[in-house]
Amino acid sequence: MLLTLHSSNELPTLITSPYGEGFVLRKAVTVCGYILAVFLAGPALADAPKRVVSSDWQISQAWAAARATLPTALGATEKRYGWFSPSLALKVALPVEDPDVQAEMIWVDRIRRNGTMFEARLAGYPHHMPAMRMGDTVGFFYDQIADWAVQAVDGRFYGYYTTRVLIKSMDPERAAKYQATLVNNPLPPGWRFNPEK
Repeated sequence: MLLTLHSSNELPTLITSPYGEGFVLRKAVTVCGYILAVFLAGPALADAPKRVVSSDWQISQAWAAARATLPTALGATEKRYGWFSPSLALKVALPVEDPDVQAEMIWVDRIRRNGTMFEARLAGYPHHMPAMRMGDTVGFFYDQIADWAVQAVDGRFYGYYTTRVLIKSMDPERAAKYQATLVNNPLPPGWRFNPEK
């Protein structure tokens, strides 16, 4: 079954919250995915997209680049007992009950691997999940991950592939604010997929 997923219609917003500072990315995109039906207890999802792509060519390319390096990002940040470094954030497609939207693209942090799933805390304000709040725990599968970000020691970020695309369409003053939060190369110097290595 083919599924059309949408996110909200705003550009990214840099926020400071009780959970830290970071991006809440909001841009109108159409996302397609195939449904994988699973019925698990706890924060697990009943209908999880199996694949995430965008009708926006640049966003689709950004997601492809992020997913190509995702195994390295996860491997570099995984710690003990399935937990990942607190510097890691992931952008995931979470199914929602809204028939017009069906899924929300949202950033998560405090990530932990739990069997074949991941559990994480919502790092943004959900727009299409009325029962959920920023900071609530959600479950998702690897194939639901569309983007990643890792905070560097200087406070700027690697990754954020979609943000790097969205910056190009912002006014220069706003783009400069976002660009200042990003390391020029989206990959840390020691990572194996880094073309500047």
